[in-house]
Amino acid sequence: MCKAPSCSVMAHNKEAGFTLLEMTLSMGMAALMMTAITASLMQFNQHKQVAQTLVKAGSQAQLAAAQVLKNWTILCGEGVVLGSESTLGVMRLYQGNCVSYEYGHNANTHNLTRRRAGGRRASFLAQVQSYGLYYGVDSNADCGIDQWLREYRAGGVNKLHQVRVVMQLRTDASPQLRSVSTSKWVWHKEDDVVLSPVSFIWRVPHDCE
Repeated sequence: MCKAPSCSVMAHNKEAGFTLLEMTLSMGMAALMMTAITASLMQFNQHKQVAQTLVKAGSQAQLAAAQVLKNWTILCGEGVVLGSESTLGVMRLYQGNCVSYEYGHNANTHNLTRRRAGGRRASFLAQVQSYGLYYGVDSNADCGIDQWLREYRAGGVNKLHQVRVVMQLRTDASPQLRSVSTSKWVWHKEDDVVLSPVSFIWRVPHDCE
């Protein structure tokens, strides 16, 4: 049994609070927890940015395909008359007349363009980084595609059935996605945009249909 004065000192020491070691350990644990929470929040935000960018790029791709196909409707005369790797010449109805149109890509402004015969070149689709055309032709009159060419001219042996359009679209994105590795896009560091691949087929009206 201890005497009253010594018991009082022991009780006082027990109630004095945390020691320096305990405080150091507590602060270290708190720092580790904050680091883990911060990392989790950053990862969550990055996943959110990825999901939002994928949705935005998907919608942009659908609208781009619809806009291109809309421009290649209401053909007349020979229809598609000339095609290269990045230009397409077609005959379309305009105010009741069959008029030639030329479609191409302006790499400087990242736009798809069109020009009506006698008119000025104008943009009709923005945010296009690259643009390429492939021509599916029937070269033996069996009503089936047997070649894919990078150039086409009407009036020859080859009969055009389809045009494959391959593009890269530019989508604005958060700089946080610079370090994200995905097959869905390529980061364009000069402009802080992602480049998403888009490919679709235009089925050209032909005699075998």
